[in-house]
Amino acid sequence: MVDGKATGKERLLLSDDQHVRDVKQAPDGALWALTDDADGRLIRMAPGG
Repeated sequence: MVDGKATGKERLLLSDDQHVRDVKQAPDGALWALTDDADGRLIRMAPGG
């Protein structure tokens, strides 16, 4: 990011018609990602420990 704007993108975990719009870290260290597809997916990512 430069001045709060994206300078590139990378495809991770999602198909071509979905984009990650926001990512937040939970208190337990997991990551939550919100997509912009028609159904608005919320994805939790955590180590498999």
